[in-house]
Amino acid sequence: MHNSIPTEIVNTVLSELKIGLTLIDTTGKVIYFNHLGGELLGWDPNLPENNSILSCHKNESKPKVLDKLNQPATIEWHRVIKTQGRCIENAYSPINIPGQFTGAMIITKDVTERELYLERIKKNSETDPLTGLFNRNLFQEVIQGYINESKPFGLAMLDISGLKYINDHFGHEEGDRILKEAAASIRSSIRDTDFAFRFGGDEFLILTTAKEPVLKMIEARIKSQNKIPTEHTPAVLNISFGYATSFEEKSMEAVLALADQRMYRDKQTFYLGAGKFFKGK
Repeated sequence: MHNSIPTEIVNTVLSELKIGLTLIDTTGKVIYFNHLGGELLGWDPNLPENNSILSCHKNESKPKVLDKLNQPATIEWHRVIKTQGRCIENAYSPINIPGQFTGAMIITKDVTERELYLERIKKNSETDPLTGLFNRNLFQEVIQGYINESKPFGLAMLDISGLKYINDHFGHEEGDRILKEAAASIRSSIRDTDFAFRFGGDEFLILTTAKEPVLKMIEARIKSQNKIPTEHTPAVLNISFGYATSFEEKSMEAVLALADQRMYRDKQTFYLGAGKFFKGK
């Protein structure tokens, strides 16, 4: 017959492994917790009546938690929560010891470092490293959501005038400065509900509502920040703009093509007028 392991040893091992342990019954009441479990989940040894796993959940999810606790299942379930600036992962394991205890064991870990790392990976996969705007890959994902939900949308294509001339005569460092300035101009001109992407090279794309007044407002904001290049100050930002909506064309590709055509016409108009400095350069 094996001797039982002293609670102090169990707590020391769990502490060394940085694992929080909590036992809850089928009502969600906390029956036991070690020091780290209490720290991570906020259990108070002085107020045991307030210690309930349901306090960690929103009101609408509490019935589902109780249902899981009362199911004769043997499958673990996991949940990551953010609290007090940390990311906490809980692994719930149902326990049923006939005549002694029925409920669940919660293994708790601080996974903040892991979640921040995953967040960085996700951000790097979705954003353009130079401008900080979303990239073309994410556009395909977001626009597919609009299409699946049959949600109307507007697309604006934008292009920087004279960027090749600036790169050739002043270097790519100056060209990168112009690209970042363009991104800042776009970011400050759109609403919180809009998306801005670096589509490739000196092309940018805005995904927004299909309402023309909003598209015209964004265009006016961006163009108000444009500067006219001259012989003495050629390395300035000037953005051409063209937009189309899903009310005008049936497919996303057709909307994009129409916006691109209108942007190109705007660019040509600029080169024939105020931007004639770049013509033939």
